[in-house]
Amino acid sequence: MTTFLKTESYVYHLQKDLYIPGNILFSDRYAIKTTDGSSTSRIAGSATQNGHVQGVGSQARFSFIPSFLQLSTNQVLIADLNNHCLRSLNRATNQTDQYAGNCTHEGNQNGINALLNKPRSLINDVKNPGHVLISEYRGKIKTMSMSNRNVSHFGTVDRIVFSIIQSLETGDFFMTVAHAVGIFSYWMKTFTVISGSASSGFQDGPFSEVQFFSPVALSFLNNHTLLVSDKYNDRLRVLNLITNTSSSICSGEHGYADGDFSICSLVSPRGLLTLTDTVYIGSQRIRRIEGKFG
Repeated sequence: MTTFLKTESYVYHLQKDLYIPGNILFSDRYAIKTTDGSSTSRIAGSATQNGHVQGVGSQARFSFIPSFLQLSTNQVLIADLNNHCLRSLNRATNQTDQYAGNCTHEGNQNGINALLNKPRSLINDVKNPGHVLISEYRGKIKTMSMSNRNVSHFGTVDRIVFSIIQSLETGDFFMTVAHAVGIFSYWMKTFTVISGSASSGFQDGPFSEVQFFSPVALSFLNNHTLLVSDKYNDRLRVLNLITNTSSSICSGEHGYADGDFSICSLVSPRGLLTLTDTVYIGSQRIRRIEGKFG
């Protein structure tokens, strides 16, 4: 593990930048930024100030950005958590606009004039092209048609949901909830904890014995291996979905030590991005693991 970039704040979400090839697009609290590892540009938002302002570039204000989704090369959809809405960002002009939700009122209203409640994760629905799935903080999952921005109910999880990722094979969602990882059936609309429990802790081994302390992001290393950022254990957890066992990356020490998996250290890891044989980890720095593992 090595350090890729020192950042101004915690990095919550990362994606391959579609607008600038070779760059990483990321959110750190109140801003969207892009970097090649040596230089960083703030595209929209503020490094230190939150709020709700539509504007161009640094004039825009967000409450908190837990995730975003690139709809095309030029358009980014942003989850603005505490403003209870989705915002759009035009990469050619850096202009932000309201996209879905009210941005000044929270609620649980479907339709074209939907009201949202702390939207947190955004993913393209692989089983229903042209639709985006929205997970809200308190467990509601919504689906939105990109043709008319109509929002409708998809399912409910009786947990606080932090992040979701969809299986390309089955369409089922893997989710991080408080101190656990679960799976939500796309067709049955049921949720099952596969690893972790209601209480925090640290334990590797069989899924039935595993403990987490506030897992956040998820990323597939391959079809049968899931990487999880375990925030307050200062570790990455590798979940083997064939053997149903967990192992860890880094020592659990709170710090920025580089090196192999037994000695590296992390500071409250959050966002994850897997690109072929490279994994990027967001914390107060963007860290990088190169080479296949899992």
